[in-house]
Amino acid sequence: MKIKRYVVTHLREAMPLIRQELGQDAVILNTKKVKVGGIFGLFQKHRLEVLAALDEEKVAKEETEFATLLQSEKKRREEAPERVEEQPPKVDKQQEAATQVLGELKSMKEIMMQMLENERLPKQLMPVQVFLEAQEFSQAIRSGVMAELLIKSKSYPSYTKEDAFTWMRQKFAKRIKNYPSIRSEPKKIRCFVGPTGVGKTTTIAKIAGHLLLKERQSVGLITSDTYRIAAVEQLRTYADILGIPMEVVQSPADLGQSLERLSACDIILMDTAGRNYQQYSYITQLETLLSGQEMSITLMLSLTHRYSDMKLVADNFHSLGVSEVIMTKMDETTVRGPIFNFMEDYDLPITILTTGQNVPDDLVRTTPEFLLDLLMEGR
Repeated sequence: MKIKRYVVTHLREAMPLIRQELGQDAVILNTKKVKVGGIFGLFQKHRLEVLAALDEEKVAKEETEFATLLQSEKKRREEAPERVEEQPPKVDKQQEAATQVLGELKSMKEIMMQMLENERLPKQLMPVQVFLEAQEFSQAIRSGVMAELLIKSKSYPSYTKEDAFTWMRQKFAKRIKNYPSIRSEPKKIRCFVGPTGVGKTTTIAKIAGHLLLKERQSVGLITSDTYRIAAVEQLRTYADILGIPMEVVQSPADLGQSLERLSACDIILMDTAGRNYQQYSYITQLETLLSGQEMSITLMLSLTHRYSDMKLVADNFHSLGVSEVIMTKMDETTVRGPIFNFMEDYDLPITILTTGQNVPDDLVRTTPEFLLDLLMEGR
């Protein structure tokens, strides 16, 4: 096995290096934060260590086995004409596997060729393709769903456009079952991070109101967003309305003392400053502030942002150990594809979607049924 170590700023920097040096079959074994550089332990920088490996023996074995299957199939095909009038020969499992592989490859090739040229899609499937594109689903999702619909349509010569959308819903129902979910109960301290403008403070107030009024839990608030005075006052206003304690922190020492004062609360929700997520120094400062504390990290993203920007944010905040995602401003866009794109691209659950500014309302928890209804909403 060939193992390589990469020290990078972000995970996305390592991916092209891994592909270039180890190839497409390489896998990531482990990632962890490390400190590099500095003098006598001072001025060290935070980096991400990535261990990747390529099992060369496994790759070679798979290539050999596939070549053997193809050779067996070729030989069987060459001999077939001489046995037309004879008793059909027994086909061993190896030959059956080769036939199946060749058949599937041929089918997928034909399907993908059809998909590359939209005008060749059956007219009943065209509205589904247009719908998925308008909702900004990724190319991978569109290709996968349309390929499945093309295969299914061959068994139903008289199907309609409505049948195609019904099949699409069924295909997404299966996909949603594989989406990531919360692996464990959120910790007592929940910290909310994300770029500026995503609505962290308002969403925290909504969650605090829900916990207090509906779940009857005692809640405490903390903010480290001293970068914007208005943000502190906004959270303080919510705290006063709900009648719950609030603390302002500026350093790890402040945070420890504030947590001690709020220790009697069932849940502690912590707001952080929204800064330029492309400047990694802000992430480093946040890591320093939160270091040594047992807490759940919730990443917040806005559905009004481009999906490519969402991915950059998620990659940059990866080192904090994010356990869940909340997407905001669903009421400000009609596009739903990025919700599904994210859960297919990242091993992170989207637990909450926000639908407006009303506190503590305008907040919904995601379920498979809700996601399916959301999917079809665009129709």
